[in-house]
Amino acid sequence: MNYWIHRISHIAELSYPLLNKGFLTIGFSDFTNDEIIDKVKAGNWAYFNEQFREKWGSVPRTRHNLWNFLRMSKGDIVIVPSWGTFFVCEIESEVPLKIGDTFSEGLKTWGDKIVSRNGNFLVSEQGKTYDLGFAWKVKVLHKNISRDKFADAKLTSRMKIRQTNANINDLKLSVEKSIENYSINKPIHLHSIIIDKTANFVLDAIKAELNPDKFEKLVKTYFLTIGANSVSIPAKNERDKEGDADIVAVFENIKLIIYTQVKFQKGQISEWGATQINDYKTNKESLDDGYNKIAWVITTANTFNEKAENLAKDNEIQLINGQEFSKMLLNTGINLLNTNL
Repeated sequence: MNYWIHRISHIAELSYPLLNKGFLTIGFSDFTNDEIIDKVKAGNWAYFNEQFREKWGSVPRTRHNLWNFLRMSKGDIVIVPSWGTFFVCEIESEVPLKIGDTFSEGLKTWGDKIVSRNGNFLVSEQGKTYDLGFAWKVKVLHKNISRDKFADAKLTSRMKIRQTNANINDLKLSVEKSIENYSINKPIHLHSIIIDKTANFVLDAIKAELNPDKFEKLVKTYFLTIGANSVSIPAKNERDKEGDADIVAVFENIKLIIYTQVKFQKGQISEWGATQINDYKTNKESLDDGYNKIAWVITTANTFNEKAENLAKDNEIQLINGQEFSKMLLNTGINLLNTNL
């Protein structure tokens, strides 16, 4: 499978309606015949050049566009740039078609002008032949994808090429990533990219440089930075205590209290922390003090076990692993990390 860019730069008023019907087109109507298709598919470059000498009296550079087009194959992916957007198409036919073979009833141009067929050619209402010679039957996988949102720098740059088409196998990963991001509606966002790439470095530094007490202080600093009016550590011998919270953050303005278990651990976290914080929050909810109360578990570990995740779902506990907390720190601001712990 190959990857291509193919610009619709010729007879756009008809080529785009044909694309919407599943046909990707190119000009060169002077060469519309089966023999040139067969010769190009066989790689006969000498024959191809001779056809241009006979019909046009020269071998222009633009002939490479027709050569590339006819050399595409079933299963190839073709990026079709448009105005600020692009299409993603997959070639479905075994061989390229003569343009007349694309005809279907009801075909019209952008200006709502009726198009008909005359032998191997498509013609206007006035009988004028459109300068389109060949087409591929394609499946339009995605249409009108925003370049700004989903094409990275390399793909965006290549879509600005002046020639009609080009092989872009070297951009395979860029194309696939763009399609993936579009499919899950994840636009390219510099802030998000920097956060994603930096979070692992922050987490590695936390694990290497801090200890349980210092990590707890970092969590306290985080809550103060995002606007908590007070952050405290409950007494271990608290009367009528059930469960356990390492940190209590109070946000007076929105009448919210966050109870948090803090775990400086590696690997996978058990359900113990979630159980402790859920019991603590449940006990505190009996107090009619006008505050909404939620429970968090923040850890340096990578994951939580299945029991912890199920307990969290059933009791609305927020589980935050090491990488997610690192992103939260970065989103709050790098100056937060400029703190003696």
